[in-house]
Amino acid sequence: MQTKEKKPHFRYQPVLLLGFILLIFVFCGCASNDKSRIQRVDKNDMPPVSTEFPDEVFDKKFPEMTGDEYERLGDTLLRRGKLHIAYLQYERSLKVNPNNLRAEYKKGLALLLRKKNDAAIEQFYVVLQKDRNFALAYEGIGRALLDKKKYSEAEINFQKTLQINPALWKSHNFLGNIYDFQKKFEKAIWAYKSALTIRPNNGSLYNNLGVSYNLTGNFKEAVHSFNKAIDLKYTRSKVYNNLGLAYANLEQYSKALQAFKQGGKMAQAYNNLGCIYLKKGMFEEAVHCFEKAIELEPGFYATANENLKKIKAGKGQL
Repeated sequence: MQTKEKKPHFRYQPVLLLGFILLIFVFCGCASNDKSRIQRVDKNDMPPVSTEFPDEVFDKKFPEMTGDEYERLGDTLLRRGKLHIAYLQYERSLKVNPNNLRAEYKKGLALLLRKKNDAAIEQFYVVLQKDRNFALAYEGIGRALLDKKKYSEAEINFQKTLQINPALWKSHNFLGNIYDFQKKFEKAIWAYKSALTIRPNNGSLYNNLGVSYNLTGNFKEAVHSFNKAIDLKYTRSKVYNNLGLAYANLEQYSKALQAFKQGGKMAQAYNNLGCIYLKKGMFEEAVHCFEKAIELEPGFYATANENLKKIKAGKGQL
């Protein structure tokens, strides 16, 4: 049986209820169960990084290169985030070897990562016209449709992907994303667990699993999942903020504050906890947290400071 943590005693500050209701519109970045605030695993396979070579170098045709060499050059550029130039190398590879389906697929991937979703879908269909069992092409179509928020169509393509190759863990993960958006949280949990059977050391999957548990109200499992993500060195600020929200839902406010502190600045941590107290109607505690946030960063919370002064002064309007 869960033992509720005894909330700390804060000195009383007389305030107007209207002031607190309006205050929540002033503060930004409050922790929330709103699914629109959920931060998922990054969709890009290879995030852009800087390169010491100018684009013009790779935009020239190299002499005496084989199709495979052009493809490998494209792969290097893709990893470096030089997506357009990578696309050109795959095209050159295909001129040497028109039957290279890998290069055809990677052209679609380069388009997908550039957010050219319609062109990417068209390119993936080029691959499927040559091989109806090319699983990654279905996954690529699903990703493009997911980015377009066409969830039902994306789901069909991810399911098709997994019928051909159940080991493609990203399709399991993207299905979990879709089910969360559709508020089918139990199905989302199943999808993330399926992905974890393939990639058990992937911290981002545990973060996603924890979000789904939080949305079902299973806060203990949410805490376990977020802590597992952190244990696996997936220590992005969103994980700590998600963990803080889960602790707050368990009414373990001290642990929630510590998690928020690890996820960002001290002032933002107190601000987040203050928003949670405010939502729960714990006004004295909310005032204390907002005061602490202002004390830590008076410049950043200048507007909030002025509003709080008006509330304490007993004014009914902000």
